[in-house]
Amino acid sequence: MSDLLKRHRAVMPNWVALYYDEPLEIVGGKGCRVQDAQGNSYLDFFAGILTNMLGYDVPEVQEAVNRQLRSGVVHTSTLYLIRSQVELAEKIAALSGIDNPKVFFTNSGTEANETALLLATHARGSDQVLAMRNSYHGRSYAATAVTGNRSWKNSSLSPLNVHYLHGTDRDRFPGMSDEEYARFCVEDLTSVLDSATAGRVACLIIEPVQGVGGFTAVPDGLIGEFKKTLDERGILLISDEVQTGWGRTGETFWGIQAHGVTPDAMTFAKGLGNGFAIGGVVARGELLDALPANGISTFGGNPLSTAAAHATLDYLLSHDLQAHAHRLGTRM
Repeated sequence: MSDLLKRHRAVMPNWVALYYDEPLEIVGGKGCRVQDAQGNSYLDFFAGILTNMLGYDVPEVQEAVNRQLRSGVVHTSTLYLIRSQVELAEKIAALSGIDNPKVFFTNSGTEANETALLLATHARGSDQVLAMRNSYHGRSYAATAVTGNRSWKNSSLSPLNVHYLHGTDRDRFPGMSDEEYARFCVEDLTSVLDSATAGRVACLIIEPVQGVGGFTAVPDGLIGEFKKTLDERGILLISDEVQTGWGRTGETFWGIQAHGVTPDAMTFAKGLGNGFAIGGVVARGELLDALPANGISTFGGNPLSTAAAHATLDYLLSHDLQAHAHRLGTRM
């Protein structure tokens, strides 16, 4: 066992998992390859949990970050105007497809999902939330509550009242056709709403493609069918795009768009910063404006992370990486 691994286990919680019997210390990277402390080179298929979206050592991102560092301003809170934050929010709002959108920045996808759940439960005056089986939405108190994956569910004590739906467990129903399974899932949603809830549900939070859940996609069009039922009852739809945003699914810029649906809110994080900590929510303006108390973010959307994110998004769009993902995904 290496000295660094011994020190890690002495001071880090046991539930902070490490890959491999002999965990790697990554000390360098360029493009799609990384190097460990022993000088070995690896092709990186994981990208820092899908975060280094452009790869490593990207000059455009480095220059944007260095330019911000040279200004001497690494951090100011949201109590001050941050030009790169406003410009990034404008671009994300325009790309969202949501009517009259506004954006709130956080440091992670977990925080983004917390914020979206806060918006929905406040708007509906309800603590009842729908989520999907096998889902993963983060490791915080509320995000764990809407996580439907036992391997990542450390607590059942959240005050949220959560009901889990079918739609991402297709492999459990091998005798059904896709059409039969989709009908079953819609009937399940209606049954849950009619029999298992108190009648006023805040939202459904859903990953268009589950990452932790095994890269499992709901059947084509199912979210659209869900949305019809949700709209009939005033229930909001949150699309967790932490792993599926930014054109990574190839066919559409946001994963939810493959279902022909515009959600009330989308959460994002991971790839946007290409390694810098940033996340956020883009939602209908009236949802984000409705919170009655003061709310700031000390680090969310700070000058350094938004400079990196702005450069990452510009690179992604100017190099049409969505089309690249679509070509390679089709080939694979």
